[in-house]
This record gives sequence, C-alpha cells and structure tokens, in this order.
Amino acid sequence: MKLITGLTLAMLLCSPSIMAFDLEEAAKLKEAQSDIKSSFSEDVKKMMSELGDVENVRMLPIRNVMLIQLKGKPPIFVSSNGRFLIEGDIKDLWSMTPVQTVEQAEDSWLLHLDTFANGTLMDQMAVIPFGNPSLKKQARVFVSPTAKQSQEFLMNIDPSKVNLDLIIMPHDKGSITPSMKAWCGYSTVDSLQVLMTGDANDIAQRECDETDLKKVMTPMLMATYLDISKIPYFVRIDGKRFAGLPDKPIEWLQNLPKAPVAETTETSAKTVKKIPVVKNPSNEVIESPSEQVMADAMADVTEQQ
Repeated sequence: MKLITGLTLAMLLCSPSIMAFDLEEAAKLKEAQSDIKSSFSEDVKKMMSELGDVENVRMLPIRNVMLIQLKGKPPIFVSSNGRFLIEGDIKDLWSMTPVQTVEQAEDSWLLHLDTFANGTLMDQMAVIPFGNPSLKKQARVFVSPTAKQSQEFLMNIDPSKVNLDLIIMPHDKGSITPSMKAWCGYSTVDSLQVLMTGDANDIAQRECDETDLKKVMTPMLMATYLDISKIPYFVRIDGKRFAGLPDKPIEWLQNLPKAPVAETTETSAKTVKKIPVVKNPSNEVIESPSEQVMADAMADVTEQQ
C-alpha cells in the first residue's frame, strides 16, 4: 500500500495539469455533467427490471459502477447506465481487500486515514490540532485558508466541543502560498488565524524548508485519489466522510447513537410488504450529483418489483 501511494504521488507530480487543479471548477463541471447523466435513469430502470429478483443494490466509489446482489447468485458489477457488465474480481487498493459482498461494498466508502498507506499518510501531510484535547479524536478535516466555507466553519465552531486534526490543503493555485504561511506559523494560534481569515500579514513565521512544502502539497496531490471534492472535507474517525459542511457539524462529529423509534399499536398492526433493500450511500459519501440520480432511479425500480 505504501508503494501504491508513492506511485500515485509520483504520477501526480509528473502531471503537467496538476498545478491547474481547482476543486471549485471540478465541482461546477460535475454539476453540469449530472444533467446529461440523469438521462440514463430510464436505461437503468429497464436493465434492473430484466435482471430478475434484485435483493440489494450498492453504489461503489467508482464513477458509475454499482454492485447488484441477485437472489441466490453471486454479486455482479454493472455500469449505472446498464451498458457494461464487469466480470472478474474488483479489489479495493485502499484496504487491499476484494469487493465481493454488499458489506464490502459499503465498507469501500469508508476512508481510514490512520491506516492508509500502512499508516504513513498522516505523517506526510500538514496537520495541526484543533479543539478540546480532553475529548476523543472525532475527525480529520481538510481545510484551506482561502476557501470561504472552510473559514466560516473554523470561525463558528465551538472548539470546546470538538477534537479535530486540521489538514491544511490548498484547494487551488491561489491558496498555495497562504497555506504555506498557515503551516509555517510560529505557533498553532498563528496558523489558525491564517486558516480562519486567509490573511497572513503580521503573522509570525518560522523558517520553512522543502519538507514543509511537501507536507502542504501532499493533500492537494492526493485529492483526486482520496475523492476529496470540496473544502472543507470531513473524514470522521469511523471512516465516514462529508464533502462540504454538515447542517449540524457538531452532531455529525459526535456521531451519537440515534434513539430507537417507539413502535405504536397502529404501526405494529400494519402488514408491511417486504421489498429488496436498496441502501444508497448517504449524503456524507455521495460526492457526485449524478450518483444520487442513479441511486434514486434504482430505488424506484426495486420498489416497483
């Protein structure tokens, strides 16, 4: 895994287009493409209706590929427009495990930064602590000093209620220099000041070297490989991810168990028809609008069967 990560970094470093990387532009492109890809929904419905008794459907973190579990048969992998059938094994190189079951498909959405690349990735990035150290570590958050939503998150969150690692990541070319100044702030307070405001003027700086530059650039170079599509980008300790800002960030970070819903007499008396389980990745792991379109289309089909 360490070799794979190293090769990925090397390929990205050699790419002439890497310095043109811009998450905001990429997000706009995805949004435009979703309108075109939404036309696939009728093809998906037709394909699903012809497959037979579908028990489960899981989108995978591969663009437009899904796992379909048929009753009494091995899972199959199909493109979301119903055109391509993938035969053979799919292996998740993040965890170095095969994807052969519904559970493994669900696990493939998780990102465990502590063990990624044999546990070496966190040491290769510019990371500063934030919040209350008496709490258990809740998440790692990719932030950029010039991303407005990233600034707002840090300005408005109550640091006494969270324990986070902030990973400084330039989200475009213009944020590289401010990110370096944030990382090379003389103290954590200085670094946070830059991350909250984007202003590095009058911030005390320590001496930086090539190693510091590499730590700041590594998250940017790994962004596509890690599926980071928006800043801020949250990776909770349990592996769940969220692109952008959750509606209730503290609740999402705390990840408290939900209280069970009390069953009423009226509910228990009803006969509920059992339908195939179609569990779509929640908003916290769906990166592309087009994937949600595909997931919604598949849900419609299975409910009809």
